[in-house]
Amino acid sequence: MNIFAQAIEGWHDFYILIGTASATLVGLLFVSLSLNADVISQRTNADLRALAEQTFSNFIFVLLFAVFFLIPYQDTLGLGLPLLGVGGIGLFSTVRHFLKTRHSQPRVWRQGSIGIRFILPTICFVVLITIAISVLLGQTSGLYWLVPVMIILMVIASYNAWDLLLRLREDKL
Repeated sequence: MNIFAQAIEGWHDFYILIGTASATLVGLLFVSLSLNADVISQRTNADLRALAEQTFSNFIFVLLFAVFFLIPYQDTLGLGLPLLGVGGIGLFSTVRHFLKTRHSQPRVWRQGSIGIRFILPTICFVVLITIAISVLLGQTSGLYWLVPVMIILMVIASYNAWDLLLRLREDKL
């Protein structure tokens, strides 16, 4: 086993835990959205749908990180390229959601939540892209920076999910 694969192997338990948590939360989000499909599908609730998309995406991105790290005997290309791809897609997705909601005054984008919903994820995906480049260069020291990236994305997605569920309930009343 090469040195890089040994360094990645040390992260196994962490990625099992974070992947399991993310998969569980994606499932719970899916069930709750399914129960509220009538509210989410209304044209007047496009802002809620955008929040649901962003929340779902963040959970899926964390799940993908875990999957990439759990592939046995990983090498720099096998880990760096997928991380770079997810970082790019995540950055694009976050900016796209911001631009889509910027021109309207949706209910879910309250003042103060813009930083949580857009600025923090943007920073996370830029850091992820930087880490992916360092992995492609064969460095493992940047892998520790993935821990706050994943924790922040999980916290943001959980915050968004909770806020979304409260707002879905308001629309039903």
